[in-house]
Amino acid sequence: MKLKDQVAVITGGARGNGLAIAKALAAEGCNVVLADICEGIDSVPYPLSTKETLDAAVAEVGGMGVKALGIVCDVRSAASVQAMVDEVLAKCGGKIDILINNAGITSLVPVAEMDEATWDDTLDTHLKGTFLCSHHVVPHMIEAHSGKVVSISSVGGQRGFGMGSHYCAAKHGIIGFSKSLAMEVADHNINVNVVCPGTVWTDMMSGLAEYFGMEQDEAKEQFCEGHLFKDREITPDDVAQAVLWLCLPESRNVTGNMITVDSGWTAAAG
Repeated sequence: MKLKDQVAVITGGARGNGLAIAKALAAEGCNVVLADICEGIDSVPYPLSTKETLDAAVAEVGGMGVKALGIVCDVRSAASVQAMVDEVLAKCGGKIDILINNAGITSLVPVAEMDEATWDDTLDTHLKGTFLCSHHVVPHMIEAHSGKVVSISSVGGQRGFGMGSHYCAAKHGIIGFSKSLAMEVADHNINVNVVCPGTVWTDMMSGLAEYFGMEQDEAKEQFCEGHLFKDREITPDDVAQAVLWLCLPESRNVTGNMITVDSGWTAAAG
């Protein structure tokens, strides 16, 4: 087990990509902390995780033979992130070896109709959340002279799409932030990278389709249009395996970079 006894913090860890990442790390012996908001956000048109969702995820990961801890955390709040990090350090041996910035939300709203709260909630969850978690975790990695930071961007961080200006702005920002952070901390033996998924059919995407009154199969087909591997659905496990590799010793010379898991969609888009 290549990550035995390490400690990873995964935001948005109660379900979807975050839970898949937690299980992939746990399979390599990593102890995991699942941090999630566990309540709704008014500007988000689908249900978010609940405390029950988080507890079930913790039980599932803990059943893999590693230590698993669930913490309610709103990554938009500096105080909430600080409290989460303090709890992790107190309960997990005073260290954080891996940080996965995965918490995210989405909606589809034209700029002309978007209110400020929708913009702020999206930017704050994705981009400010990535900053706040890195701000509070990285100093401990610097002290340990070791660490891995992996942030989840998107194909929307490499191009744009209509009604997604807030989401794409945040995801573009995560890539730029990560490249800059990688340059700052390389001398401290810390790797900082990004994974950019294409369309992954998580609760987030399913909830968005339901909000717009679309049948699930119809929505999948529409959202996956342009993928080169049309017969290969991208799963949370596909994303998790990319994240896992960036956390392993084999990726020690990869930093300030990104892995795109999109069935070729960005290549097809030119």
